Amino acid sequence: MTYRYGPVIAGVDGSAHSIGALRWAADEACRCTRALRVVTVPTGDVSEPAAKEIAERAAAEAQRWHVGIEADAETRRGSPADVLRELAHGARLVVVGGRGTTVGDDRPMGSVSQALGARADAPVLVVHAADRWAAPDAKLPSTAPVVTGFDGSDSSRRALRLAFEEAAARGVRLVVVQAWPHPDLWRPGSIRGGDLSAHECVVHEALCEATARWQAEFPLVDVEVRSEPGEAVRTLAVASQWAGLMVVGTRCPADKARPDYPSVAKRLLQYAACPVLVAHGPSKASAPRVAPAAA
Repeated sequence: MTYRYGPVIAGVDGSAHSIGALRWAADEACRCTRALRVVTVPTGDVSEPAAKEIAERAAAEAQRWHVGIEADAETRRGSPADVLRELAHGARLVVVGGRGTTVGDDRPMGSVSQALGARADAPVLVVHAADRWAAPDAKLPSTAPVVTGFDGSDSSRRALRLAFEEAAARGVRLVVVQAWPHPDLWRPGSIRGGDLSAHECVVHEALCEATARWQAEFPLVDVEVRSEPGEAVRTLAVASQWAGLMVVGTRCPADKARPDYPSVAKRLLQYAACPVLVAHGPSKASAPRVAPAAA
């Protein structure tokens, strides 16, 4: 699923994490000339008037960051994850902080970001440690590369296209990484590892072939392909420490083949150091076409 011509949706709850994520949402809306919808869902002790004030103040803040941006504020009733998932139907992008207002919660992700990272009808940007961008003078990374993982699956192909779009829009380098396990890979306790150069060349050539189509469509994007021996989640988590944005794909019912190994995207969302853009696919598999009966 690629970007659509809808608004950018930002979920805000008044926390520093949500304000930092809002900065990313406003930046994306400004870059792609889309409207920004700031949405607050009253939960716990937050009244509806208080939620409305949170949304309005956040929208006004976004307009101060980017003069001329169209930013609307609204409140919705219901579960935050369900509300944002419903709004995703007609959205270009949904942006949320990795964590919200829950006090004493040491989990790397909140329930809302975890739910949207798993399923939505639009790309979802999960901004980890978003409070670092909540300050008025905070600046978003502008030169760090976009990184995406590739393994040949349908979900990674969706992520690859979305990564090219992001790198082109931001004017930064794109790094495409394919991590691959091998029985001869050196591990602690081994005397020595095997020579993996031949296998690395095969993977590298296949990776270049997979990116060639999108390089032709986005000729101005500087692309680097990396074939890395090792486990995918660990490799991408390390890359997230120097990336400006990580793009990953998730499995969906419309995928032709479903890998039998655990979801890389689900685990990477827990460990990534940079914001993660999840390239979701259709929520439902398309119904098979039935040929009309002969007269």
